[in-house]
Amino acid sequence: MNQPFNDQPIETVIEENLLQDGTILDLRLKYIGDTGLEYLSQCAKLMNLRELKLERNDITDKGIQTLAGSTILTGLKSLNLERNSISDEGVRSISLSPIFSHLISLNLWKNKIGAEGANAIADSLILSHLERLDLAHNKIGDEGGKALIESQTLTSLKYLDLFGNGISEETQVAIKEALIFRDLQHLVLE
Repeated sequence: MNQPFNDQPIETVIEENLLQDGTILDLRLKYIGDTGLEYLSQCAKLMNLRELKLERNDITDKGIQTLAGSTILTGLKSLNLERNSISDEGVRSISLSPIFSHLISLNLWKNKIGAEGANAIADSLILSHLERLDLAHNKIGDEGGKALIESQTLTSLKYLDLFGNGISEETQVAIKEALIFRDLQHLVLE
């Protein structure tokens, strides 16, 4: 399968970008799309993968649903999906899939996530170990911000980025004062 950016088969792209004894796969700017993600989700060579970097890969909710159904990538601790086309449906797939139960870092910067996606994260028992969550430049608004405040599961967060989400000043104050975020070391709002 050839990809427009690098004109290499996905097998070669994975081979060339698999680092640290197969624990890190850095595919930033490789534009593998949903089809490449489907291959990756079934690739036995990635069984020991702990960190997956998929920034700017033209990934949609369809690709995320495929990834969420993987029986290979069960030990991921860090997932970077920055600058793709993931919406609430894709985030819901992440928040419900057991393969993401070990995630401590989730980067969803600049996707198409709204309040429903923030709600899915806030209510997820699967994502209860998250220490780092980046939702900057999405569209979660006040409703999504309030959902995060009311979460009973995001108690491990140390880093939270909500910049550029159209969150009002009033909700920003509520986020800063929320007990759920008392252990945050880094909070970015507007």
